[in-house]
Amino acid sequence: MMTMPRMRTVATRFSGRSFVGGLLIIAVGLGVGALSVGFSDLAIPVAVAILVVGLAAKDLSLIPALAAPATLIVARVGGVLSVSDVVLVAATIFALLMLRGRGGLDLQPLIWSGMSYLALVVPTLILNPYAENTTEWLHEVFLVLGSMVVGFVVGREGKAALSIGLYIVACCGIGIVASMAAVVSFGQTGTFIPVYLGDLHKNTIGGMLAVAAVIAYARPLWLGWSARWSYLAVVVCGFGMLASQSRQGMIGALVGMLIISLRPFVLGRRRGKVIWFATVPVVAYVLYEVNAQLASGDQFNSAYQRLTWFGQSFGIWQNSPVFGVGLRWWYTDRFGEGFQPPNAELEVLTTVGVVGLIGFLLMFASAAWLLAKLDPMYGTVGLAVLATRFTQAQFDLYWVAGQASLLWIIAGVCYGVRARDRAKAELPARAAIRPVIPGRMP
Repeated sequence: MMTMPRMRTVATRFSGRSFVGGLLIIAVGLGVGALSVGFSDLAIPVAVAILVVGLAAKDLSLIPALAAPATLIVARVGGVLSVSDVVLVAATIFALLMLRGRGGLDLQPLIWSGMSYLALVVPTLILNPYAENTTEWLHEVFLVLGSMVVGFVVGREGKAALSIGLYIVACCGIGIVASMAAVVSFGQTGTFIPVYLGDLHKNTIGGMLAVAAVIAYARPLWLGWSARWSYLAVVVCGFGMLASQSRQGMIGALVGMLIISLRPFVLGRRRGKVIWFATVPVVAYVLYEVNAQLASGDQFNSAYQRLTWFGQSFGIWQNSPVFGVGLRWWYTDRFGEGFQPPNAELEVLTTVGVVGLIGFLLMFASAAWLLAKLDPMYGTVGLAVLATRFTQAQFDLYWVAGQASLLWIIAGVCYGVRARDRAKAELPARAAIRPVIPGRMP
């Protein structure tokens, strides 16, 4: 039992720490506020740095855990990198520091799948020596390999439920706001128009919510969600996609959910085939919308604009069909065009040519095969998210900060959770064979 003097000492120490902590919080708040007014470009980096330091002091694994929910933040830092990029870089550094033991060996097959693409891009860097080319290659190293390592550490350190759960909850918030905005817009105009939320483009909203819906529908055991909350998240994200009118998001989510339903025993639970009934209306809606745009004769709607960009992309690719014209060529003035091709294969063809496209397709094919080989308890959700993102990228941009990293974070999580479960299973065996030291109680 604690004596009164001891209790007063503890109370005094607690009060002192609380007082100092309060002063620090006030000082940080005032400092960030001052930066926001006088140096707005520095405010976000400083705030992120302070957050990283604070979380690292509490638990190092919390830094990698932030990477998944941070993919939803598309705001730019200094006009170059997004907030999600900054968080991913910090998360990768901390994850590499925590990648001890057999972690690298467990993740090695998935890492090789990413390196197959990145290695085949190197000739393009040599043949097209300009700053945007090299910078974007380094960016993609973090988007692919860095994301895999981050996801693995998140899963192995037991932070998968926190990290991915935060992502799904945040997406549900976006879905609710998008749905409300659509209703308000309908009340004002009498028609449903695509929803844009600040910096979030309608297709960005659709892509984010599609992945959240697929994960919630899979409801992996490590997520720890009940069926009621999972299906509620699927419905909310579904309404959000409908409000955004992101056709590629809807199709991508449908493909991911169909893969989940086709697995014989998904994550220890059977999945019903109800999702198959959603296939017909979703496909019919997408085809109707595309046909309506093509029949309208409006040369500036999204369908016609994509056809125009497809043709221009082939023209640019023909300048260097084998190795491409370089990454992020649309940031330069070499071709007089400033668009990013709205199709994964065309984007890769123009930037890194046929050689790079082989590596890109090999990266996806090998990762899909590896995830399909895993026990469905681990690999199914990763395979479904991979297919969801690849499907979306057939009708939209692929190399987009956040969305291009999330699928590899999820793939890494699958391997990390498996490594964690294996380590737990090996503990009793290790305890049983522990040698008994003479003179010491076993």
